[in-house]
This record gives sequence, structure tokens and C-alpha cells, in this order.
Amino acid sequence: MKECVEVMVHTATGNARQRPSDPPRQPTVLIVDDDATARLALAASAHAEGYHISFACSGTDAQERMDDIGPDVVVCDLMMETVRGDDLCRWMKAHPKWRLVPIVAVTELDNSILRADLLAAGADSVLAKKNVARELGAHVMAALRVRETYLNLLENR
Repeated sequence: MKECVEVMVHTATGNARQRPSDPPRQPTVLIVDDDATARLALAASAHAEGYHISFACSGTDAQERMDDIGPDVVVCDLMMETVRGDDLCRWMKAHPKWRLVPIVAVTELDNSILRADLLAAGADSVLAKKNVARELGAHVMAALRVRETYLNLLENR
């Protein structure tokens, strides 16, 4: 397995630490892909929305840093070394702290069986990488709306 050199947090709107007097923080999008070029392309698609962007270079890297990052949405590639995207989906949905974090899976392999398998593994939506530039922002916004609804329902129990 290759060493992951890039560990980067991009905050599009300033300091990621929240103080009580600060305006509400922007949602954090964690992008998980073992290809640095793909990570940057995914970030460019989400950056236009003004989200805080964090990167993980593998599924294992994402699992190890999840507590530090505290993502509101995860965008992950399917084909990665060690922990694949579908395994990361299963892990997150089985983890009490991360089960309500929406996952947008992206993949080069665009077929209906694969999309169905990713959805069954816990992805909330699946995109072909060739369509990412046009659709990723919309999928992330939809995922955040669903997360907000879940969190509101839990608060009002």
C-alpha cells in the first residue's frame, strides 16, 4: 500500500474552529479517494458551494480521522486500496456515531448492478465520475437536507 502524503483541509470560508459568537459553520464535506487528481476534481465541484473540504487518501485514512474531521457528508470513491468505498459505507452505517452521515459514492464503473450494490452497502446516492462536475453539488446539497431532517427528528423526540 502506498503512503498517503496528502492530508489537507481546505476551509473555503475561514477558520474551521467554531466560537459561540461566530455565524453558523459551513458543512464539512470529506472527500475520500486514493487518486490525488480525482480528490481535487471532486473538491472543485463541491468548493463552489462554499463547504469546508477535507480529504482522506483511503478508506482506512477516513476511518482513522473521522473523529477529527467530523464530516457532515462523505463523498467516496468505490475502487480504493485496503478499505473500498462500499466497505467504508458499511462501516459508517454500522457505527452509531456515523450512521446518519450521508454518503455520496462516486465510481468510474457505471452500471446498474454496481449502483444497486453501493446503495445496499449504505451509500445515499451514487454518481458516475464522468457526471460528477454537473451533479456533485446537487447531491451534496440533497444529502445535507436529509441529514438536517434526521437530526431535527432526533432532537424533537
